[in-house]
Amino acid sequence: MVENDEQWDMRPILGATGQAFMGVKEEEKIFFKRNSSPLIAALAADGITPKLKWTQRTYSGDILTAQEWAEGKTLSKQDMSSQRVIDLIRHVHESNNLLLTLKRIDNRVCKPLDFIDLYFNELPPSLKTHTLFNEIIQFLEDQIDDDFYLVDYVVCHGDLNHHNFLLSNHEQLYLVDWENVRIADPISDITWLLCQYLEPSQWMEWFNNYGIEITKKVFKRVQWYSLMNCLLLVKHYASENRYARMNEVILLIKSIYNQVK
Repeated sequence: MVENDEQWDMRPILGATGQAFMGVKEEEKIFFKRNSSPLIAALAADGITPKLKWTQRTYSGDILTAQEWAEGKTLSKQDMSSQRVIDLIRHVHESNNLLLTLKRIDNRVCKPLDFIDLYFNELPPSLKTHTLFNEIIQFLEDQIDDDFYLVDYVVCHGDLNHHNFLLSNHEQLYLVDWENVRIADPISDITWLLCQYLEPSQWMEWFNNYGIEITKKVFKRVQWYSLMNCLLLVKHYASENRYARMNEVILLIKSIYNQVK
């Protein structure tokens, strides 16, 4: 039961862990989601997500948001190096409005040691004793210096996955699923994408298209967050028993680590 006691036919959306639905009533469709990021209103106002229609607390205490239903398709893996994707990510990172809004909601900043804590949180036993991964974690801890803190921390999506980019039938590109949003180094967001979708030889072109000058200090952060995100990806794939994908990331980890140690 939602807005004005009107009944909607709520149809679960596959892969949304029971939190997202397509609501259908007569000829109208709406995207419903339970407990979306409190940032959703600002994101919708900025055109980063579909327009927000209303937000309401349900009888069970959940917060239910209703957004315009955008017919379209999710992007492919090959699309993740397109200029449209890069421009949208940069728009998020450079938005002072989003940053001020998120600071009012949650002023915590995700710094390098917080990423390491995230890795160890509910880490599978098989990874806890992994010699190489533990060596890399020690290396990452030793590498942290002032250069990692004297940067502009921005709004980061936290899961730049091709499934989270929606291209509407009207050619509007949206970035959805903001449950992992955080204030962090933008390099942490970007390398999460790069480690999944591009060969290291292609990274420089992506950074150039984004508009980042790779100085020595920036390069150090790129290497650090690349290794960190690779470890987080290994943890993610291990939890889903996706061992082939996990092994691909391990090869990338070894390649990066052998260059920096």
